[in-house]
Amino acid sequence: MDSISLARKLRSLCIAGELSEAVSLLHRSAVRPVPGAYALLLQECVNRKDARLGKRIHARMVATGYRCGDYIATKLLIFYAKIGELGVARTLFDGMPSRGVVAWNALISGCTRARLEAQAVEMFGAMREEGLMPDQFTFASVLCACARLAALEHGRRVHGVMAKSGDIVAGNVFANSSLVDMYLKCSSAEDARRAFAAAPERNVTMWTAIISGHGQHGHVREALALFQQMTRDGFRPNHVTFLAVLSSCAHGGLVDEGMRHFSSMPSDYGLTPKAEHYAAVVDMLARVGRLRDAYELVKKLPDSQEHSVVWGALLGACRKHGGDVKLVELVARRFFRLQPGNAGKYVVLANTYAACDMWDSVAGMHEAMNSLGIRKDPAWSAVEVQGKKHFFLARDTYHDECSAIYEACNALARTITEHSVRAMDGISHRSWSEM
Repeated sequence: MDSISLARKLRSLCIAGELSEAVSLLHRSAVRPVPGAYALLLQECVNRKDARLGKRIHARMVATGYRCGDYIATKLLIFYAKIGELGVARTLFDGMPSRGVVAWNALISGCTRARLEAQAVEMFGAMREEGLMPDQFTFASVLCACARLAALEHGRRVHGVMAKSGDIVAGNVFANSSLVDMYLKCSSAEDARRAFAAAPERNVTMWTAIISGHGQHGHVREALALFQQMTRDGFRPNHVTFLAVLSSCAHGGLVDEGMRHFSSMPSDYGLTPKAEHYAAVVDMLARVGRLRDAYELVKKLPDSQEHSVVWGALLGACRKHGGDVKLVELVARRFFRLQPGNAGKYVVLANTYAACDMWDSVAGMHEAMNSLGIRKDPAWSAVEVQGKKHFFLARDTYHDECSAIYEACNALARTITEHSVRAMDGISHRSWSEM
């Protein structure tokens, strides 16, 4: 069997879904495959997310002394970036004598997927310094990284580069969807609206992003109006779109409208609500004090005992919206049966007990967490000021301007308290004078 015949056999095995047999044949064969055969096998491993077989292919290359050209090196880089082994991907990247846009894209998108957003943004800058022009895939990845970092100034600079990249890139629907999402995640709704209006082409993802962003920022009526416009323009909403609509209704306290949209999913669009949609409905009912209705809804769910997301949402709602302790304990038992290692919900339950002055139960929750080895990662927030990110934790004392920040917060708290007291005094005086 020569290299061409081997390549044909490997291809036929891949088409037949026999990737494992194809890799075994590669190892048994004494013939050196053509580069296209390696590329095909690696691509199949990427498509199937099969890390083990991909590494066997790489091992075969090393064992036979195969010297990768730029094309195969890029395929290997894409494979390792896709499976999350960025250390190996970076080593391959650094060893490439010539790195094209595809190689840069693989590493930038890999960093973004691995939640290494700052590295993705840095790599975008390094790519520009090497004189390469990013394409639509580059912009989609780096804008996603900027969105997660809430790095508005970085996002605006990326937008500036994108606007100068020509109509093909600047008009790409995926890049523009990421752009709209970035501005909304960075709380710049006006920039998002301008980007959305300027987009020459739209898809469901872009519509969903603009609807979700408006809902999250409290512009509920605008979000619902955009949903109506989306359907009028002939776009068919998907599960994510409805999740954005239901969340918007929850934020606005629009229970009747939310339930109408929820009911329309199977009847008008043939979509079966998922656990996340039921969780959104639970939140919507809880926000208007209808916790018992939310509980009854969850109980009637098909296979509800498997929906930990829904039970978790109900437990969180009981904590935030004043559920009675018996209901909280009942819901907690169902939830912890499904997710015994969820630290966040133990904290929710402990805080609920604390609000009811049930300190023995609070201690019991902490003991349960210690015995199970569960730790709650501290929550944090971040804000960007003049291009610099500032991170904060609860009771944080590490910031350079810590004293001034606490002083400003305390002054703000005093002002709010004074205004609240004055308002209550005014109500009291009016009540007495009217008697």
